[in-house]
Amino acid sequence: MNRTDVLIAIAELARTGGGSEPEDAISQLAIIIDGLELSNSGSEHVMEMLLRIAACLWNLQQERMRL
Repeated sequence: MNRTDVLIAIAELARTGGGSEPEDAISQLAIIIDGLELSNSGSEHVMEMLLRIAACLWNLQQERMRL
């Protein structure tokens, strides 16, 4: 999938209610990060991006809990 296809798929999942709850998404990202083989080229960069996404979700979840 190219980036446009991915964004369309994300928007469609969100529109139809198929997205994960933030706490589930954080857990799913943790599973993906745990499974990364860091000896592969580029894996550290991917891990860093996934951690940033997880941090974003964490912040959204914390904000949601305050409402």
